[in-house]
Amino acid sequence: MIPTIPDEPVRGRTPPPWFQALSGIERMRTWSQGLFPWPPISRLLGLRTTHVVPGAVTVTMPATEASITSNGQLEVIPLMVGALEGACTSALLAGQVADPLLFAINPFRPARAQPGNLLARARILNSGRRFVFAELQLEDPEGRHVAQGTLQAAIRRVELAPPPPPDPLPPVDEPVYQTPDPYLRNYRTDLASTAWDQRDGLEVMREFAAGVRAGTLSDPVAVLYGLLFEEVDEGRIVLTMPASEWFCWTDRHLSSGAIAGFGDMAGWGCAHTIQKAGTSVVGLDANTRFLRPVVADGRRLVAENRTVEHTPGLFLGETRIHDADGQLVAITTGAVRRLDLSQRSRRRQTEPKRVLATLLFTDIVDSTAHAERLGDAGWRALLEEQRVAIRREVSRYNGTELDTAGDGFFVRFDSPGSAIAAARAARTAASKLGVDIRAGVHTGECEVDGAKLAGMAVHVAARIQGQAKPGELLVSSTVKDLAAGAGLRFEDLGEQALKGVPDPWRLYKVLD
Repeated sequence: MIPTIPDEPVRGRTPPPWFQALSGIERMRTWSQGLFPWPPISRLLGLRTTHVVPGAVTVTMPATEASITSNGQLEVIPLMVGALEGACTSALLAGQVADPLLFAINPFRPARAQPGNLLARARILNSGRRFVFAELQLEDPEGRHVAQGTLQAAIRRVELAPPPPPDPLPPVDEPVYQTPDPYLRNYRTDLASTAWDQRDGLEVMREFAAGVRAGTLSDPVAVLYGLLFEEVDEGRIVLTMPASEWFCWTDRHLSSGAIAGFGDMAGWGCAHTIQKAGTSVVGLDANTRFLRPVVADGRRLVAENRTVEHTPGLFLGETRIHDADGQLVAITTGAVRRLDLSQRSRRRQTEPKRVLATLLFTDIVDSTAHAERLGDAGWRALLEEQRVAIRREVSRYNGTELDTAGDGFFVRFDSPGSAIAAARAARTAASKLGVDIRAGVHTGECEVDGAKLAGMAVHVAARIQGQAKPGELLVSSTVKDLAAGAGLRFEDLGEQALKGVPDPWRLYKVLD
């Protein structure tokens, strides 16, 4: 069996008891303002609360390969439910919680892995003393409307009054780990989406389920969630998933988003068992009713889906999710349409998509000399310390690690200011370990290559880093111009010839 993420020690922290003594809007702001460490499910999926106002919350999730399901689409339900719960929470008084009752989704197009973030914007439509109702729009990194969803939740007061929060709140001690968080890792996908077009889905699903269980095939979302395909028949599938602490958000119970996502994955798995060669299946809607909370005790949940064709080409499915004690914890229902491929429009072949990004490259100065001086074991230990230190700063400034080769980092940022701040902090952290790093930053258009970035802008950024002297941070003229007004000081180094780049670039050294 392929090792899965829930097999690893959990990362992140669930809030302490005094958290519920805050008002709902204050709870959400502890995350949006970085006042509390990210919970385990944020470490797992990369969920980030980026904007909070009374009655509205925005949550993002990187559209990385980690969330790819067997049909090539991204699993987005945990993001949607998390944002909706956040909006509902923002309306609560101190000592109140919102228990999700019903989540509904209408998908419009599949979400695909690509550079950038999925954006979930949720807002309250109605709230009272007992219930709160919120709606959401989900956008992909291109700004396209992917799906809409709603959540109804019941408001209740916690049974035991929480202790008062400390004043002031304790300083944030965000844990740092030697390896990237799960959503940032590279995952192998063994099932091509074209397989569904060319073969009967039942045959493909059985082959895939057996391969995942035997450890000979890999499915990113199965690795991320610890899924096992227990039974696969036409119109019926049974999945299991551990009730892991990795899926926790506000307490030691599984988040509703993880439970709804589990039901969604079972539904899609079963939908593929009814797919025939030359056809495809399209989800029309889905609803999840939450019946009872699930303690994160590590035991396996069971999701059984049965899907029936009620009218030609239209299938209705129901997933019943039970905990390890056999108690029914949630029910997901959904409608699926089976279409001949001739009835579906093919996506047009377009030129490679290009995006604007700020890129940071770093590496250790004189790494060979360090390795010779320290020996293999000492060098590996230093390298791991350096990686942990740089990842801390990359995370603090919301960078996305794209690659780590040898002693170097390749990171994407949303703005030049964030990249420069992260590079400075990384340089300081590395110097405390007795090593110097050099860094280069460039902003430019990049070609999207799956979930990676490529193109001339990447080469320029890498070559700028190669021009830097020990301890230097160099930037291109583009970065210098974009950072105008940020209070940064630069030294003009003139035009420089960059290896492999046709024209010279004017470079600047960032001054302390």
